[in-house]
Amino acid sequence: MAKTSPKRHAASGTGLADSPAEEPKYPGKGFRLGEYVIQDTLGQGSMATVYLARDASDNEVAVKVFVEGAGVSATMLERFRREAEASKKLRRHPNILTVYTSGKEGPYHYIVMESIRRSKTLESALESTSMSIADIVLLIIKIARALHYAHDRRILHRDIKPTNILIDEFGEPRLADFGVAALIDWPSCTVTGALTGTPLYMSPEQARTDSKLGPASDIYSLGVVLYEALAGALPYHVAHGSPVREVLKAVTEEEPRRPRVFRKDIPVDMEAVILKALEKSPRDRYPDAGAFAIDLERALMGRPVSARQFSLLDHARHRLRRHRQAIVTLLLAGGAAAFLMGHSRGQLIHAQYEGLIHLAQLQTLKHRAAHPHPETQTVPDRQRAWHEIRLARNAMRAGDWPRAQFMLNAAAGLSEAADDPHTLAIAQLEMARCAIMTYRQDGAMLIYGDILDNERASPATVAMAQLEYVALALLRNEPETALDALRRVPIPSDGPLGSLILCLGGDVHPDVLLADIETFPARYLNYAYLIAGIRHYLDGDMRSSSAALKASIQHSSPSTDWPAPFARMLISDLIR
Repeated sequence: MAKTSPKRHAASGTGLADSPAEEPKYPGKGFRLGEYVIQDTLGQGSMATVYLARDASDNEVAVKVFVEGAGVSATMLERFRREAEASKKLRRHPNILTVYTSGKEGPYHYIVMESIRRSKTLESALESTSMSIADIVLLIIKIARALHYAHDRRILHRDIKPTNILIDEFGEPRLADFGVAALIDWPSCTVTGALTGTPLYMSPEQARTDSKLGPASDIYSLGVVLYEALAGALPYHVAHGSPVREVLKAVTEEEPRRPRVFRKDIPVDMEAVILKALEKSPRDRYPDAGAFAIDLERALMGRPVSARQFSLLDHARHRLRRHRQAIVTLLLAGGAAAFLMGHSRGQLIHAQYEGLIHLAQLQTLKHRAAHPHPETQTVPDRQRAWHEIRLARNAMRAGDWPRAQFMLNAAAGLSEAADDPHTLAIAQLEMARCAIMTYRQDGAMLIYGDILDNERASPATVAMAQLEYVALALLRNEPETALDALRRVPIPSDGPLGSLILCLGGDVHPDVLLADIETFPARYLNYAYLIAGIRHYLDGDMRSSSAALKASIQHSSPSTDWPAPFARMLISDLIR
């Protein structure tokens, strides 16, 4: 792997570039845009960076900044402008991220929105908390209604994915990032035949680059998000990191697998709703996102859904299965219905039916509480697994690595019993760290390898395992093992983890990495310093290595959080 020479970038400032000929300064702490003063970096996307800032009244806001410069096309600028316009049109909906204003100063285009510092993406929420089927579906219902609101205002999102759904500190979902939105009343700014959106979550017509997309395309994408959130896998035989050509072929040609193949406690009707949202033809999906939300609600309540065409026999089976304790009540209702056939037959039977359904639902809830169905037993296992992971992390912060290992073994076993690959990979990642801290590096290498082979693990967990696997292999002077880890899973193409892996391999000098550190989300600062410290050590620069490792400890909050213990071990064992 080739090395590059150190190169410093301006990372802070209080104004704009002095002349048009100068390269624009990269916004950093203290940088001012209009009345907004930047305080910190919140995150970085493909086109723009989001900063924490304060306005003239010292209120906290988020500012999304797009900087003109080399490689920036007119189409990219137009998309950023459209995002601002689309977001402002939708600011009144409670489940769409609120945008206050937008503006431009010199080469800096910006959108000012509500602060999202305490928010997490749906992807992060699924990785860090135990969420039941009902929890996930209720979030998606709210996003579906937000989409319906946008569609009514003739705006298509076109990039629905887990990272564009934020969960705020109150647990409310917010639809964000209208960067590739289509304002139907505006002329298209997309080159004919060009992809817009994220391939794994695209609808078939979007993957085919059809010129006319409608609300059904967003419904399909939201269906993929729901499928993955519940099943822990994608609908097709592809994974995150698969070549784009393979992904597009699967999206356009492959019939989605039933989500109950991966998770048996997904209700049959819920599965039917998801599969209707994933129909290949837009005509066969829901007519609008509101209808999708209604069917999801009915599936949660145990009510018949439009996604399934019930025969008389299906109705009987449906009632018997869902309302075991209400059989007698339903039989009595049947007799009452027969008696009333000659008296205002339609209205009275309908009212009687609806009333009995509500009664039956109450009886069913009592029955389920007393006699849990075998297929739902995985839910307590999943919740217990997360409880063990939380206890293990507390033990890790206390330095009790053997106790943490014991709890993580239990969490891994519960995750396997629940067929929950997401939680299993997270437990294994912590197990590998415990193995490192107890000087069982061979065991850690094996565990990292298992995570890389887990096709249903989340991309973020796999990328972190790959980073730590490569770091450990290089510290053990095993470059071939490090290369093997890079071959087994593609290096993340965007985000900070890809940059960290490139720095480890010597393709990015650690000084260059640290020069751009203000562009990293806060939660990755300690990792950036750790990786810079390891790279400096591998290059023989012990002084720089020690300084970077100490900075990693300082930027870990609390100071006992990973990777601070690993940095302390490296300072103690390698840098004397």
